[in-house]
Amino acid sequence: MNPLLHTGDMPDFRAICPDHVGAALDVLLADADAALECAVSVDVRTDVSINVSADYDTLSMVLDVPVERLFRAWGIVCHLQAVVDTKELRAAHAQNLPRIIDFSTRLGADERLFAKYKALAAGAAGAASGGATSLSPVRQKVLADALRDFVLGGAELQGAARDRFAAIQHRSGTLSQQFSDHVLDATGAFAHYATEIEMVGVPGDVRQAARDAAAAEGRDGFKLTLHLPCYLPVMT
Repeated sequence: MNPLLHTGDMPDFRAICPDHVGAALDVLLADADAALECAVSVDVRTDVSINVSADYDTLSMVLDVPVERLFRAWGIVCHLQAVVDTKELRAAHAQNLPRIIDFSTRLGADERLFAKYKALAAGAAGAASGGATSLSPVRQKVLADALRDFVLGGAELQGAARDRFAAIQHRSGTLSQQFSDHVLDATGAFAHYATEIEMVGVPGDVRQAARDAAAAEGRDGFKLTLHLPCYLPVMT
């Protein structure tokens, strides 16, 4: 019943509450971790013995689907935390952010997975033009980007350099979130009470909403904020 685990076209934002975040990530991170181990295995034993080869479709089905589900759910959480910021939701986001950073860092720097992608690229490059094993231009671009991201993600680093890169990733993620929280707080704290003259040219519905917001505080004029439904039409 966790809405963050649903895979429909549109998230049910109204149904999502802070308690859903950690519970959903418990499931999705476990699935993504299992998928990573499966993708890099040469002999995975379930009901049958499976060799996950360096094949585009095989790797995509095994790894990309659960990883996409994980980051889709996390993207929903980040969106909610940005537009419906509450103390509880912010706490749930902060509590689970290190888990996402940890998985992302491990995924992007996994030498075993990097080797599979390099083998896939070598196989595609060696295939005859137009042959059955050659990749379409779109897939070639996806593969090239993936190889680039492995390098940028530290897959070629070793020892102390690898550990330092992981530490920087965690520190950067934490600071980025703190900055975003400060921006949200500053955005919510700002208000300008405009006069009739200042509001000339602003759409009627925005004017009415701003007047109502000022009246609710016992103020005259129009309450303008930095929230986008107010900010964008006013600036336009």
